[in-house]
Amino acid sequence: MVGSVAVAAAASGALAMPQAAGSTNAESDGSLGAIAQRPQQDVGRGGALDTVAAAGESLTAQTSETAQEAHVRIMEQQRREAAAAAARAEREAKRWLAPVSSYRITAGFGAGGSMWSSRHTGLDFAANMGDEVYALSSGEIIFAGYDGPYGNKIVVRHWDGTEVWYCHLSRFDLRSGEVKPGEVIGRVGSTGNSTGPHLHLEVHPDGGEPVNPRSWLEEQGVSV
Repeated sequence: MVGSVAVAAAASGALAMPQAAGSTNAESDGSLGAIAQRPQQDVGRGGALDTVAAAGESLTAQTSETAQEAHVRIMEQQRREAAAAAARAEREAKRWLAPVSSYRITAGFGAGGSMWSSRHTGLDFAANMGDEVYALSSGEIIFAGYDGPYGNKIVVRHWDGTEVWYCHLSRFDLRSGEVKPGEVIGRVGSTGNSTGPHLHLEVHPDGGEPVNPRSWLEEQGVSV
């Protein structure tokens, strides 16, 4: 009879597993439930993501610093180039040169003769009619017109205050405005008190009395 009851209980699911001494069903159920419900943590994956993020922030900071340093270098290079260009422009504007390219000196400063009322106040550059006349240096044209014995005359006040007279011109290429060293301002002629085509050049430092153009030009590094 007992064997029949055990078989029937097992078939119906009523037969329980034996429990160890001192244990209860509640404790067994709680332990198994805790094990089944404990969340799994992916420690390795989270640490790797943190490392990648930190590396990204570091790379961004380094890139920003490198870009800033490059910008500073570029700005400094541009500043040096601008300063060098300004220095070159200043040297160019202050250089001096001869007023004509092909000439021979036919009358010097202080010479006497019937052509002048007292003494010759300039330097005569004999040249071909129509040859170009150049500004000695940078400056501003303050007069351009006919002036009696000087004929067609241009007066340029150069950058250092020296006024230079370009006389006996056959024509004006410029009558006003700023001029650069070597810029064509007129053409050789024979207007006014003249016996042949030439340029009469007078030099008046600070607009005062005339000085010897030849020695003055030599002081500026120009030999004529």
